Amino acid sequence: MKRKEGAYIMKEFAVAIQSLRDLELSRQPWSACTHLNEIERNMQTMFFSVWEQMCGARRQPDRLYFGSEFCQYRLPSLTAVKQALAYSQEHGLAFTFVIPYVHTVKFEALPEILVYLQTMAVKEERPLEVVVNDWGVYHHIRKHFPVLHIVIGRLLNRTIRDPRVADYYADENAPTDARRVFAGSGLLSEWFGRFLQEGNVAGLEFDELIQEHALLEYSSPYMLSFHFPFGCVASGSACMVGFMEAEKKDKFRGDPNCRQQCQRYTFELKNRHIPDMRHRIFQKGNTAFYTHNRDIVKRGLANMAKAESGRVVYSPRIPV
Repeated sequence: MKRKEGAYIMKEFAVAIQSLRDLELSRQPWSACTHLNEIERNMQTMFFSVWEQMCGARRQPDRLYFGSEFCQYRLPSLTAVKQALAYSQEHGLAFTFVIPYVHTVKFEALPEILVYLQTMAVKEERPLEVVVNDWGVYHHIRKHFPVLHIVIGRLLNRTIRDPRVADYYADENAPTDARRVFAGSGLLSEWFGRFLQEGNVAGLEFDELIQEHALLEYSSPYMLSFHFPFGCVASGSACMVGFMEAEKKDKFRGDPNCRQQCQRYTFELKNRHIPDMRHRIFQKGNTAFYTHNRDIVKRGLANMAKAESGRVVYSPRIPV
């Protein structure tokens, strides 16, 4: 974005969709949708209220993100990917396929999707992106699918995203060195930059942090993408929702009996020892998320005005 006559002009606006049923939201993500739960509707209202304040009139998205970042059991089928790509082409949206970290069985399902995407990228003579959240997947794509543009997902950077402590590092009275460390990212270090030069990397993904970013202090050759309005606290293979109906002795042992329970249940996590925590935390499937507030969204959109290149990625739903 850049500042123009009192408003912020965004360079690229993407909408993240995890399933075919929500595709319509990729065109008008501010519209009412029966699929959104109360939490998601409240965040939608808040986000676009701040948007109008900062950016003026709403604008059509430029890009569709399709797929789940966080759970291998939410990996879409090849048929679904084909439909999503066709939808993006029909409506003039650039396309990004999102891949979670995967274990062996789901890893073996990836090549047919990647072959299709690379074939389409060559046929259409336009780039197609894939977001990776697994270094094994990164290596595989770099080696076997050089036409695809790789984006390093937000699970592959190490930043403090714990709402129980992050606000302390947003406080102006916090130690200067600590604030600088927790506002940075190892992905933008010199050594990591050398590592990424070996692959066909096009971008880096970040959560919009509670304690703010210092990423604009770095000169990066990559597109920097920032996710709103849900930030990832932590993710893992042990799915709270998937094991919800298991006996206590069997909980979190091996893989869950996944029946997509995460699409029906969302848990709010509260800490009795921190009653004044400023950000709500929700568990959906195997991942915990914190919600942004108006200040975080406003600051994040304003920071994009200073970036040489940047992308806002909006998730209408809690992204699992």
